[in-house]
Amino acid sequence: MPDLLIAHVEIPATDLERESLFLKNMFGWEFKPFGKGYLLFNNHKGIMVGLRKVDNVSTGDTTVFHVNITDINEALKKAEVNGGKIKRGKTVIPATGWYALISDPEGNIIGLYQKN
Repeated sequence: MPDLLIAHVEIPATDLERESLFLKNMFGWEFKPFGKGYLLFNNHKGIMVGLRKVDNVSTGDTTVFHVNITDINEALKKAEVNGGKIKRGKTVIPATGWYALISDPEGNIIGLYQKN
């Protein structure tokens, strides 16, 4: 069986413009319209992220994806400056690196991962 990799991540948002701006400021992702009530980021290298318009976002126990970053401390600062919140600060993963959890302005939880 070939390697099974995540093909696409979809994030619910009540305000697509606000959410796309937050993700652009955090990770540099540029979203483009892709159908009614949908925006898409595609780097054409295997990473696609969709923003789906919803009436409300149910926060809580949901799937969390983690984004590889080079400086977790800087990313945590960026999150707060851009309307996000720190849910879990920089936390060590023994022999691997660090992770943290932020919430975007919609309340979605996004993981940050920095390798050693």
